[in-house]
Amino acid sequence: MKRWMAWLTVTVLAVSSMPAGGTAPVAAVEPKREIRAFWVDAFHDGFKTREQVDQLMRDVRRSKANTVIVQVRRRGDAYFNKALEPRTEDPALSAGFDALDYLLQQAHRETPRIEVHAWLATLPIWNSATPPKSPDHVFNRHGPGAKGREYWLMDSYAGENRSGADYVLDPGHPDALDYTVDQYVNVVKQYPVDGIHLDLVRFMGEEWGYNPVSLERYRKQTGAEGRPNPGDAGWKEWRRKQVDHLMRKVYLKSIAIRPELKVSAAVIAWGKGPQTLEEYRRSAPYSQVMQNWDGWLSEGILDLALPMNYDREHVEEQRAWYDLWIDWEKDHQYNRQIAAGPGIYLNSISGSLAQITRAQAPSAAGHRLAGVSLYSYAETNKDGASREDFLTALTEPTSHGEPVFTEPALPPEMPWKTRPQAGALMGQVQDSDGNTLDGITLQLRRGNRVHTLQTDGHGFFGKAELAPGLYTLKPDRSSGSSRTHAVRVVAGEVAEVKVQMK
Repeated sequence: MKRWMAWLTVTVLAVSSMPAGGTAPVAAVEPKREIRAFWVDAFHDGFKTREQVDQLMRDVRRSKANTVIVQVRRRGDAYFNKALEPRTEDPALSAGFDALDYLLQQAHRETPRIEVHAWLATLPIWNSATPPKSPDHVFNRHGPGAKGREYWLMDSYAGENRSGADYVLDPGHPDALDYTVDQYVNVVKQYPVDGIHLDLVRFMGEEWGYNPVSLERYRKQTGAEGRPNPGDAGWKEWRRKQVDHLMRKVYLKSIAIRPELKVSAAVIAWGKGPQTLEEYRRSAPYSQVMQNWDGWLSEGILDLALPMNYDREHVEEQRAWYDLWIDWEKDHQYNRQIAAGPGIYLNSISGSLAQITRAQAPSAAGHRLAGVSLYSYAETNKDGASREDFLTALTEPTSHGEPVFTEPALPPEMPWKTRPQAGALMGQVQDSDGNTLDGITLQLRRGNRVHTLQTDGHGFFGKAELAPGLYTLKPDRSSGSSRTHAVRVVAGEVAEVKVQMK
């Protein structure tokens, strides 16, 4: 009876809107908008042959998902042919096969298209005691055997240069930072990816970051002496800014080439989630690994944050951590987007369905996440159930619970890209001999609004989310230059400027 009443109501409404002597207009139905992504890692199979890519596409479409985040750079290596780095030594990758190119062809050939985000491990560059075979690999050129400024690795306070299995570049070393940025920019130039995805864009812990060049820069900029303790507040803030420089440079250089590109990052969400900004600044991402992803969103240098909400639903404390984090995420998107990242590999299928359902619900303030990204395509549950069982449970009622993807969905619009109201600026500061200048502070002014910018180790500076118009840019007085530059910012574009100091 209730179902018949609902049908009758719709019919009456349609008839009441029918124009005299005509036929009833058919109202357009807006598609559901929700990110439904799978992380597809390179430490497992999933995209290394044509057959695996074809199966991946079938699985994604069948599950009513719309995005794949595929790890095409594992540790300083490439699963694609138009790369700046050596081809991976992974024997599972078909000879000569450009996994990224074929994946893009298959994902974009049908409607609705599947978005492809190229996932690059950002700072780790090798994870074996046996060196890479290629002499051009960054590990062989700038790893443990390198001397002086050619040594790029992140060292620990205790003098180690290997974090677990990984050798990691230090973002406080200007050359290491620029090398890393170049890997992302190259993918943007060479492939029609829908997005680029930064992973491991952080320090390995508060005891890491003691590369000699980084320490020298820190002492020069702050006046500090000796080796700072790992927990020193000023040292932690300086390292945090180096990660910010990396994120900002990747973002601005990438969207300067392709403004529609989506820039995302897998970010830390360890332990108990915050409820206030003060708690966020005491949380793991900000205080332990110097990754201020909340700040990246508010600054507008990240389009999509994917917190790694890897918590066990069957462990009461971790279930509470998960809920605190997703509540924070829902209410702190700053006109950008966050999609929760449940660790389905840690959970039963029913546990993952429960976590996805809570991620889809609004916060108490009425805010919703942009969707979910599931880790991982290779391992869909902790119990050894098949991927087939998991994919079925996403879209159909099963013994595991009610489905979470009951209808097709498209990724949400990013209006700051499709209908931009703001522009951005990037530039470089050099001296009269063409040398780039580190740590220079600049004032960017328009009317009464002043933005303070600072250069990275190679003189780069930038600012997103600027209102269109004419700005003046001037190094501060302590830099010894009084020259003012005029810069026009246009909505949807990245203005570029060179600043020369005397």
